[in-house]
Amino acid sequence: MAKRKSGLIGGIITAVIIFIALICLVMCIEKVPVGYEAVVYSVNGGVQDETLTQGWHIIAPTKKAKIFTISNEQLLLTQDSREGSKNDESFKVSTSDDASIAISFQMTYKFDELKLIDTYKKFRGMDGETIVNNRVKSVLKSKVSEVTTDYSMMDIYSGNRSEINNRLTEYLDSQFSDAYGIQVLDASVIDVHPDEQLKEAINNHVTALQKKQQALAEQETAKVEAETALIKAQNEADIKVKEAEAKANKLKADSITDELISMKDAEARLKHGWVTVQSGNAAVVTEQK
Repeated sequence: MAKRKSGLIGGIITAVIIFIALICLVMCIEKVPVGYEAVVYSVNGGVQDETLTQGWHIIAPTKKAKIFTISNEQLLLTQDSREGSKNDESFKVSTSDDASIAISFQMTYKFDELKLIDTYKKFRGMDGETIVNNRVKSVLKSKVSEVTTDYSMMDIYSGNRSEINNRLTEYLDSQFSDAYGIQVLDASVIDVHPDEQLKEAINNHVTALQKKQQALAEQETAKVEAETALIKAQNEADIKVKEAEAKANKLKADSITDELISMKDAEARLKHGWVTVQSGNAAVVTEQK
């Protein structure tokens, strides 16, 4: 009986030990998702020099891992939840004409894997998501405005959006690379949400554009009409010149008579001192002495 009781207690203790060991093992397992890397911090040795790649890893209970995305991630700040944001996260930016307009924005980014350890140290153990939500978002709006202030309200609404987006991408990448260890792959104004001021400006712009197009059309019509009139006048002038030339040629031809030819012949004989003598059937020209 005592043996059986002792064996039962031993089995319970063994089971408890195994259970505790399993719990510890589970607590020591760290999963790094696909497209992420993890920075490991040890209570004893500080931040480790090597990161954990994707997959399952067993780490000591005295160590903590924080993950960072090294694949492309999207940050969406939009007005409508259907566009990606949970709430209305659109924000206002400044323009060169002292206006303020609301935009929806997206940014494709990833953490630079070569800077992960430095980034972890700089932000005192924050993981990538926390850095983006608590630090990047807080300065993003002002950074975007630093670019949009070079463009007018109408430029942003209906101008060369690709140029603006290219400048945003280059500027944010340069700003966030050193500050947060983030590479910005694409930054875009994906929509503009006009208020009453912008709507009025849009209407004025459309009206001015229509007037300009109408004026250009009228100018083109006048130009074509002037060119047509010029061509017509030139053709008429050419016809008159040709008619005058034909008339002159006819008068000239009519004025050449046998009497005129004989007169010109006599004038030539008198001027040059030569005469024509008939010798048989041939005319012989002799010079007068």
